[in-house]
Amino acid sequence: MKKNVIQRNIERLVYSDFEGKKDPIEPMSEWKWNKIYQLSRQYGIGAWIADGIRCYDGDFFLNIPPNLRQKFMELSGEKNPKNLEKFQLQIDRQSSLLQRFSTHSLRAYTEDFIKTIQNIEE
Repeated sequence: MKKNVIQRNIERLVYSDFEGKKDPIEPMSEWKWNKIYQLSRQYGIGAWIADGIRCYDGDFFLNIPPNLRQKFMELSGEKNPKNLEKFQLQIDRQSSLLQRFSTHSLRAYTEDFIKTIQNIEE
């Protein structure tokens, strides 16, 4: 399942330190940057996000409002790998659930359901 822009940019920011190469940041609205901030606080991954913002400093599409950038920098601190694991697990679960209920699978479920009902009626 394809991840949304928020998830993809979070992964780019978090893993920018590890790989040495950087995939380009995708442009986002202020609302989406605020969503990343909320998620970073919720999952305790602010230190990784702040380091990623520093790595992407000067990137054209890193259009974080200055006040929000400051909030991210205040989140930086100790990096807890367990927090990052929990966040990644949550993203994987969401992707799995969305894939499970794709248009094709819902159509197949409906067809099976109709066949079952027709068999009961016969």
